[in-house]
Amino acid sequence: MSASSLENADHCYAEVSVNSGSNWTTILQLDNGQDNGSHFSASAAPSGVDNNPQMQVRFRGDGATTGDYCYGQSVAVTGTSGAQTDPDIDAPASLGFGNITIGGSKTVNAVISNQGSADLSINSVGSVSAPFSISAETCTGGNIAPGNSCQVTVDFNPTSAGSYSDSLGISSNDPDESNISISLSGSASDSGGTTSNFDPLSGSGNVSRSLLTYNTLTGNGSGSLVNMSGYALPAEAANPGNTFEGSLELFGEATSGSFDEQKDSFRYTGNSDTTRKHLPEFDFEFVQTGSHLVPKERGSIASSHPEWEYILLPGRVWDENGDSGYSRVALPFALQQKNANCIHNGMMMFAFKDDGSVTDVAYQIASETCLYFQFDMWGQLDATYIPAAVSNATTLVAEYQAEVNGRMPTKPLSALNSDYPGTDYTKFATPNGKSPSAISLVGFVIDGTHYTGGCTTRQGDYPYCEVLPVPSYSSAKSIFAGTALMRLEQKYPGTMNQAISNYVPECAANGNWDDVTFNNTADMGTGNYKLAGYMSDEGASHTNDLFLPESHASKISYSCTEYPRKASPGTKWIYHTSDTYILGRAMNEYLQGLEGSSKDIYSDLLIGEVLGPLGVSPTAQFSRRTYDSEQQPFTGWGLMFLGDDIAKIGSFYASGSQPGLKQSEMDAALQKDASDRGLDPLSDYKYNNGFWAHEISADIAGCSAPLWLPFMSGYGGITVLILSNDTVYYYFADDDEYLWMDAAQEAHSIRSLCN
Repeated sequence: MSASSLENADHCYAEVSVNSGSNWTTILQLDNGQDNGSHFSASAAPSGVDNNPQMQVRFRGDGATTGDYCYGQSVAVTGTSGAQTDPDIDAPASLGFGNITIGGSKTVNAVISNQGSADLSINSVGSVSAPFSISAETCTGGNIAPGNSCQVTVDFNPTSAGSYSDSLGISSNDPDESNISISLSGSASDSGGTTSNFDPLSGSGNVSRSLLTYNTLTGNGSGSLVNMSGYALPAEAANPGNTFEGSLELFGEATSGSFDEQKDSFRYTGNSDTTRKHLPEFDFEFVQTGSHLVPKERGSIASSHPEWEYILLPGRVWDENGDSGYSRVALPFALQQKNANCIHNGMMMFAFKDDGSVTDVAYQIASETCLYFQFDMWGQLDATYIPAAVSNATTLVAEYQAEVNGRMPTKPLSALNSDYPGTDYTKFATPNGKSPSAISLVGFVIDGTHYTGGCTTRQGDYPYCEVLPVPSYSSAKSIFAGTALMRLEQKYPGTMNQAISNYVPECAANGNWDDVTFNNTADMGTGNYKLAGYMSDEGASHTNDLFLPESHASKISYSCTEYPRKASPGTKWIYHTSDTYILGRAMNEYLQGLEGSSKDIYSDLLIGEVLGPLGVSPTAQFSRRTYDSEQQPFTGWGLMFLGDDIAKIGSFYASGSQPGLKQSEMDAALQKDASDRGLDPLSDYKYNNGFWAHEISADIAGCSAPLWLPFMSGYGGITVLILSNDTVYYYFADDDEYLWMDAAQEAHSIRSLCN
């Protein structure tokens, strides 16, 4: 530690506590005269520190705060291993080989380590299929001592274009992870890791068009609401003769366009020409690769507009003979409410030339995933195209091509009838009579194929379902909060038993959080609440005090102080999104304390170490955050996904092995451990580590034993089922109905759900 500019009343301290911060012992103190920047150090072994998870170390300064500085240089905590005598295998969840040239080769090493205190024995390393191969391994045939590791070398040698995936199985004497699986993925293209003519079109260009014609786009009209087929890629679309790279700017967004309210529970718009009825300013960069147009920015893009922010998605580019030498663009986009999670899906269309010539831009919104605010919005705006080099364009193209090539194979839901004879696909498409108009996306994943449906709008089917974004709402409590916590527990055993108050000072102030652990909070079992009825506390004051404030200070102050202590932690289930917000903050502070202040619980831990290796899209790598300098992720809501993201994430949970997470806790969350099912929200329901479950044996023919079906759920009508027959079913809807038993029963008819 070092110091500068201390006066007689100023001091710097390094302190240790053995009781979670209730009492502190000074290890090192610096005073006036020791403030010339020199480094000072000291050590201590206080009584009671051994085998004590409540041990904490801190730096502290007191006295005047202007111009006086205390610098904490480093802390080293040393000790000897405890009494654990089991081996503990640690391996990567996946190996990604990226996109390489056909005929090329790439090698990646999987390091298998022993984090336990007994020898680890690798019984077998499984085989893989071409174009993957194992060229060497040092794991079998001997014991791996604690702290040591072995290595499996995997080669990727593709001989044809496409996306490839496989898994590498490893068995060992680890008592709780005897069999693990490492996912392998890679893609191949024709040159330099990217395809120069990506996804070429073979049509003649002879397109018969009645909607959004060239004359319409060049007519300086006000636009009209049309069937979504007008924005679709025509069957006879020809390869584009122009290449877009640069910026597209629109004009008149704040005053032009039309608006038709469909549902407005909060009476946002009334009869006046409010800003909610118009687009935000639009000025963004794009780069073209073959017949695709890629936005430089993905996710929800900050805006000066008081209500809306853009979500930009990749679009398509093609030629039509009637467009006078211009190339035509269909660009999917969405509006998302500022500081909220609703997503309103739209399309844009325009035509351009290499020389910067550009038509007007027609746009419309005719669908959403939003329970409380639904509308149509449309218009036609002047535009400017400025051709220019886009920074990082090569990387954008390479990453986008890898994203497309890495998507799970898809078929329409109707193909289930032929692929699995006797299946009634409508039980998945519209379960229990659910209205198609309410469903944005619906899908079923089985045997590596993603069967998809939905994409209904008020103006026909959305033409680019593969990039239609949907919000998470509370499914983020599973995908973000629960999964991040289980990743931390795998990396740093004891994480789940950490006390909230040690990492969130705002919660420490009132004493209600001193004995509440990270695990209690993920389970909705903090013991702090007002109303004991099901969901009675949720929403009572959340809207004004949790969801609407834009700063972390406001959100955390409300979350920590709103509810009094009424039960012992871990004994009673009371649902609070505010509790998950607290958990997100606590995990972020905990991670930064272990790995450095630059680390982020979402982008570094969850995306970098869990979801990113699954190949989720850039859209899914975004989290809503507070608008202040804290940039705190919301944690319990605020994510967004494409259908492929949900298919991959759901399949990861359903796979039976998640080596990047604490397996025992993941098993508990998925109801594979009868001794740890979680708390009881309702009769025949459980909630554990952020995941829901429902006991459904009475509804499933042939199941005599209890059958707990784990699932994720989100506000307004979002459901993701993690089925025990290694399948996944999901829908994202906004009718506030959670009807899925038809789908579960139909999945059972294909392959038994019975344990």
